[in-house]
This record gives sequence, C-alpha cells and structure tokens, in this order.
Amino acid sequence: MTQPFPLTGKPLSYFKPFFTTLSAPDLHALKGVYRGQFTGSAWLRLSAPSSLALAGLGGWWGKIFPGDGTGHNLVIHQGKLIRKFPIRLAVIPSLVDGKPGLTVQYTPECPFPWPHVIDELRCLDETTLLGLTIINQGFLRRLAFPFLLFPEEISLEQLG
Repeated sequence: MTQPFPLTGKPLSYFKPFFTTLSAPDLHALKGVYRGQFTGSAWLRLSAPSSLALAGLGGWWGKIFPGDGTGHNLVIHQGKLIRKFPIRLAVIPSLVDGKPGLTVQYTPECPFPWPHVIDELRCLDETTLLGLTIINQGFLRRLAFPFLLFPEEISLEQLG
C-alpha cells in the first residue's frame, strides 16, 4: 500500500503542525471500511502493533463506519476480520488545534485505556484520512500517534 503523502520517516513532532493544515471529514460522509496503516518514523511503525496488542487491539487492521456516527475497530483474528471496541464519532474541538473536527471516541464499555483515548481524523485527499491517536490524560495529551486510513472495498460478509 502506498502513501499519498511522504509521511513515512517523519518524526512524531511533524504530525501536529501538519495536521493543523488539513480539513476534517464530514461526519455524515464517513461511511465504509477503512484499512489502517501506521506511519511516521521507523520506531513508531515497528512498535505500534505491539503497543496495540498490549492494549487489547492485537491484529489491528482498520475501522468500519456504517454511516450513522458509530463504528468499530477491525482486527484480524484467526484469519478473519472482526469488529472490536465500539466507537462513536463526534464533531468537537480538536485537542491539536482547537478547530471543530471529527473525533473518534471509544465507548465506556471498552477496556482500559480506550475510554481515555481519542482518534482525531483529517482528510489528506478525497479518500485518505490522517488520524492522530491521543491519550486524553494529563501530559500524555501532548503526544499524538499518527496513522492512515484508506477506504477498502470489503463486503460485510467478509467481516466476522
């Protein structure tokens, strides 16, 4: 999978300023299955899968948005894509720049640390999204971990 912007290799400090130059996707237009990809520096791309596994999202593959302001993360489990950890979308001020933006919020039913995590989304182009994962607690709020979401043509029958 190729990236539409040269983001591989960029340091963590690059992403917040770059993110502020992008516009938020429309809540009601975000619908479908999106394949995720880690981006940024090598240490981040290599450590992200293990970090997510420790937090209960091992095998993270992407996200699904049915178009009603809700969704799920998708993980690969026993060779199948399954939905894990429900999410809801909200238009709220960004923790990055204060502008109204589209934020993925994890529901209170999700295990720790997910109720304290948000993903802010912005458009890189007509279809590709840049996400920043932020742990919304104390000094950790200053860190933002980047990922990309690319639309994928997958039938609902392929999901477990």
